[in-house]
Amino acid sequence: MKSKRTGEDIHATLVARVAINHPGRSRNSIASRGSWTLKQSKDGKLNLHNENRTKRVVESPTNKSLEEAFLYFVDATKELEESQRQLSKEIYRLTEDLARSNADLKRQMEAKSRLAEELSTLISALPTGVVLVQRDEVYAFNAISQTYAPDLSVHSTWTIPSHWTAAEFDHFRCELKTGGVRILRPEAFELSPDRQMILIHDVTTTYQSQEERAREAKLASMGKMTAEIAHQLRTPLATATIYAGHLAERSLDDSRRISFANLLNRQLNALENLVSKMLGFLQQRRQTPELIPIDDLLNECKASIGPLFDGKSVRLVIKSTGGKHLLNIQRDQFRGGVLSILENALNVSTAGQEVIIESIARGSRLNLKISDSGPGVPDELVERLFEPFSTTRSGGTGLGLAIAKTAFESHGGQLTFANLSPSGACFFIVLPVLEPF
Repeated sequence: MKSKRTGEDIHATLVARVAINHPGRSRNSIASRGSWTLKQSKDGKLNLHNENRTKRVVESPTNKSLEEAFLYFVDATKELEESQRQLSKEIYRLTEDLARSNADLKRQMEAKSRLAEELSTLISALPTGVVLVQRDEVYAFNAISQTYAPDLSVHSTWTIPSHWTAAEFDHFRCELKTGGVRILRPEAFELSPDRQMILIHDVTTTYQSQEERAREAKLASMGKMTAEIAHQLRTPLATATIYAGHLAERSLDDSRRISFANLLNRQLNALENLVSKMLGFLQQRRQTPELIPIDDLLNECKASIGPLFDGKSVRLVIKSTGGKHLLNIQRDQFRGGVLSILENALNVSTAGQEVIIESIARGSRLNLKISDSGPGVPDELVERLFEPFSTTRSGGTGLGLAIAKTAFESHGGQLTFANLSPSGACFFIVLPVLEPF
């Protein structure tokens, strides 16, 4: 900057921090900010004027003082320029950081927006109804929900629709307006203390599959029951046939005829009970257990199958200890189990042999053994002896021992087997009993 010293004011406006050297201050001190004017008075003195105050800086009219003032001006200008450059760099850096943050935030918002759209599309496409509830008031739901609850709307109160009827625990039968019936299972999830998500599951297919499996299981049980009944009918029928044959003999006296008639009547009653058992199963009725003394039950079994033993000249022997103990059983089922083992023993016995029933009851335990003198059970059949249809005998069904095992186990008992030495087989039955009153 150039100036004239002819009497005119020398003007130099400093917009910066200006260092002024004056008595009491160092050369490096910084003056206050403001707009300053360097002036030369008529007497040759240089003064530095501020808009607020005027301060004499240089009293020497020499060129050296003027030069020093401009050097301070240059230093202050450089300092200002450096500060401005640093400020510009910082502003540029902050601007870039802000731009990056804005870009990241925009990407996150776009990603969340896409995710929200995808979730909305997914929820709309779900076969499960989705209802969002806040303080029992519906604020959102998908399309399938209105299929199950046509009156559903935003701001409506969520309740189980009136046209849903209870099918079973937490399941409902829903008649659709388009026709057809669906089985629905609503399920609630807590999203927050005052918000819930209600899922409406269509479990019609699962429900029908369960019903089908239950129906198949019932048919299988019926088939098993039919096989059991058919097997157990054979023994009383054979005995009844023998009694009927005796009644046809002309040489039979009246007393024996009456005895055979009574025995025949007993066998026919047993057949009637078996048929009732089948009907009870079909009607889902459980048979009522009875308290029966052990000796009475064993004698019933002997009376039922005795004629078959007599016809084959095989002795049936009963040895009983503690026969007054009581069995709490379903009479027909338990007797059928004992008869199945006795029939199996009779089939492997020959004339002159004997089958022994040995009963020992002590305390609350009954040990029952049924042994024969036959050839025993082949080793290859022992492991599957109690499986249905396991037999090596021609004309046998393989159901007798399976029926017996089921009968005893259903009464809390156990049935096991062992071959005897040198021949024969023995079945061991363990059952809970009650001591006589």
